[in-house]
Amino acid sequence: MGKGKQRVFKASYIIVLLIVSVGVFMWYSNVLKDELRGLVRDTLKEVSNQNVLVVQKEITGDLNALAEIADRIAPLQDTEEIMEVLDEVLIRYSFKRMGYVGSDGMAHTTDRLSFDVSNNAYYQASIQGETYISDIVIDWTDGEETIIFSTPIKSNGEIIGIVIATYRVESLKEILSVTSFDGEGYTYIIQRDGSKVVDSINPTSFQNMTNIFTSMEEADKRNTKVIRELKHLLENNQTGFVIFYNIIGKYMYITPLGINDWFLIDVVPVDFMESTSNYIIQRTYLVFVVLVVVCVVIAVMIFWEERRKKKEMQNLLYVDELTKGNTLAKFKLDLKQKIFDKHNSAALIVLDLDDFKLINELFGYDEGNKVLCDIWTTLQGNCGKEEVAGRGIADHFVMCLQYGKKKEIEERILKITEEIQHCFMPKSMEYILHPVFGVYYMEQYDEDIEAMIDCATLAHNHVKQERNGIYKVYTDVMKERILEKKQLSDQIEHAYKNHEFIVYYQPKYGSKSQRLVGAEALVRWRRPNGQMVSPGLFIPLAEESGFVRKLDEYVFKEVCLAQRRWMDKGLPIVPISVNISRRHLENPEFIDEYKKILDDSGVPIEYIQLEITESAMLDEHEELIAIMERLHQLGFIILMDDFGTGYSSLMMLKSVPVDIMKLDKSFVDDYDDERGEQIIRRVMQMAKDLKIEVTAEGVETEDQYEFLKSINCDTIQGYYFARPMPEDEFEKCMNEESA
Repeated sequence: MGKGKQRVFKASYIIVLLIVSVGVFMWYSNVLKDELRGLVRDTLKEVSNQNVLVVQKEITGDLNALAEIADRIAPLQDTEEIMEVLDEVLIRYSFKRMGYVGSDGMAHTTDRLSFDVSNNAYYQASIQGETYISDIVIDWTDGEETIIFSTPIKSNGEIIGIVIATYRVESLKEILSVTSFDGEGYTYIIQRDGSKVVDSINPTSFQNMTNIFTSMEEADKRNTKVIRELKHLLENNQTGFVIFYNIIGKYMYITPLGINDWFLIDVVPVDFMESTSNYIIQRTYLVFVVLVVVCVVIAVMIFWEERRKKKEMQNLLYVDELTKGNTLAKFKLDLKQKIFDKHNSAALIVLDLDDFKLINELFGYDEGNKVLCDIWTTLQGNCGKEEVAGRGIADHFVMCLQYGKKKEIEERILKITEEIQHCFMPKSMEYILHPVFGVYYMEQYDEDIEAMIDCATLAHNHVKQERNGIYKVYTDVMKERILEKKQLSDQIEHAYKNHEFIVYYQPKYGSKSQRLVGAEALVRWRRPNGQMVSPGLFIPLAEESGFVRKLDEYVFKEVCLAQRRWMDKGLPIVPISVNISRRHLENPEFIDEYKKILDDSGVPIEYIQLEITESAMLDEHEELIAIMERLHQLGFIILMDDFGTGYSSLMMLKSVPVDIMKLDKSFVDDYDDERGEQIIRRVMQMAKDLKIEVTAEGVETEDQYEFLKSINCDTIQGYYFARPMPEDEFEKCMNEESA
């Protein structure tokens, strides 16, 4: 081969090598960019998830505190007493103000303002039993942006008012203002329509933003397509990210908050997130230009650099910043990779401290952080070689411990509890930490880790709710109870169509004559196999769904038809009282429907009475009186059921036009107590003065009966005379009376 040909060959070889090298290099560069961008996305996702959990923890903690406050003031009747409690509580929480709203809709706040909130959304929601979080509300006293929390106040299962708290948006902004990505990152909270909930104080963010779509559109024309992508994510409640432009390109990561229609948006400049990858690629290009022959070495160096950066990012994900221990993600990874002795069993444990928030509030966050570090040290010290632990959010930890017998887990939990309770608290040696554990015994090691954690968390939540123990073990019964309630709710409508609901009658007897003078109609659910479903199970579900209106009307119709049959047989019928639920009172049109049913049956109206519970009379007071007056005009006799279970019983008798008062069983049970006896006598005398008849409910003993007879109680209802019975048995009672 001549030199010319050799040159051509070498040149061709170099060109081919160069083309291949460039091709390989470009291919590798693209792969590198994709992987680094993937890590960028994962990092953004993790940071966003952490921010979401921080916001949810803050709001959930405040809502839980509000619920506890509601329970605390529920027994109080005097508004001043309630306000004193709220004044005391307000000092310990970050609320701007707190307030109490009674059933009349008047709010009384800790800054001693009083105003009507009955038309406000939060009042209407919470008075119906919901915990409510408002969108942004401008405080009319000083123009400050706030969020209003509200929750119902319940007593004996009935809602008697609500407690409200005003939360400064500025507080949420301060929580989210913690710098990320060396101060380059910042966070917004927006609504689905783009409206601002919380903006950012970062100087590179949109200033004075009211709507993110508007701000993006004004910032750069290139954002038009991005806005469509962002709207799509928000409308579909999805997590995702886009790149938009505000002078420079920026990543925007969107995550639903699970609160109202709020979304959390984390923003960080593209250049900042990609600075490392850009540096690596530029360095590679430079080396490639200078010395192509060492491109393989450079590629190896880049690969090594990539792994190093990836390891650094993994450390961010797997090493807890506070305790320097394992994060929850590392715990899950270790649990997957651990090789357990197949002869040993294992338990997955979830734990936290009861009322950990109080430690931060009483002693400061530094002391709280020390406690968390001590707990991690304790858990790590109690883990064997093949056992793992990790920390989640705040004071939440997880462990996986091996055992030979399940009793060993109980002993180890008690040991861990004792060690945690001896954590050093320099500012108060008297404060005792109370860890709470949820335990799930792993049946097989290929189970889904998330599902196992969920099961342990379910057991943990049961301990927190019951507040009567240190730990609880997960059982299928916990999940079955939730499923049973759902299944029962789904079956009610079918049972109604299948005629599984029947009417029982509980007789009422004259206290002096001991003769049958009436009865109360009660609904019962009998399945096709004869099994009875407790009213305590299906009645609350029917009330929640509104299905109770159908049940009320069904019982009313059945009683009218039964009375008609008894009249046709020539039996001396007695008045039957039928219950009217709170849900029915929401629709006054039921009066015409009931009157038509009664008229069609041909039963005289004096033989069908209507029972309304005292608690139902607390709501919509004026509307209720109007309904009762209309019923009186038609000729219905009205009974007040469960008298004495509310807070306004005596005043209610003065204003509500009832004909018969049913004394609740709780009164009857206290007849042998000196104070209880005096109260019953006073109530009885007051009813007589108001010309209201009295029926005593729940009378079970002869002593109770004799006492009630001695104070001239009109009628008696209870097991002492008769239990609730089906129609044929009640008919026999009427036959015996006529004999």
